[in-house]
Amino acid sequence: MNTPQDITEDQFFELVDRFVAQANEFGQRFPQSRVSAAILFAAARFNAFQWVNRSQLLQQTPDEATIAFRAEYEAMFRENLRSFGALASGA
Repeated sequence: MNTPQDITEDQFFELVDRFVAQANEFGQRFPQSRVSAAILFAAARFNAFQWVNRSQLLQQTPDEATIAFRAEYEAMFRENLRSFGALASGA
């Protein structure tokens, strides 16, 4: 059995690019809004499973985890909006 190892920033963005490429392929067959909803649902399902089976942050409550995931998503969403020029850099 392989043990997951930490990855480099380049490897992280390779994963991101592969997920986006897959979403773009799905966008050829399904409405973009449904692809977006499916990605969000899949991320929520995967993250919930990972959180339930975690080996760290054992004292974290579900409400605390929800707040942390929400804050992380918001930060990533805003960063991507900035990168697309849709949000001022200070917002």
